[in-house]
Amino acid sequence: MSAEVEEEILLDDDLAEEAPQPPQLRAVPSPAKPPLSVVPSAKESRDGGEALLREALSKASREVIEKIAWEVVPELAETIIREELDRLMKERGE
Repeated sequence: MSAEVEEEILLDDDLAEEAPQPPQLRAVPSPAKPPLSVVPSAKESRDGGEALLREALSKASREVIEKIAWEVVPELAETIIREELDRLMKERGE
């Protein structure tokens, strides 16, 4: 190897050693969750928690129904529109 190439390699090594290191990443703690109540509320004590169960079930059901609707309705609408266009085109051609 020539002296110039060797010197260039040494310089590159020196630069690599002097290059600033990226900052260390650290985990950010998640916000504390409020403690769960062990004392039943007035609503829970009257019906044994049935109202809360109904509310949770209603919310879950609503989410599932909305998801299905967003998957089915656009395809159904497209099919209906295409069929109507085909029917109108046939009527126009007659």
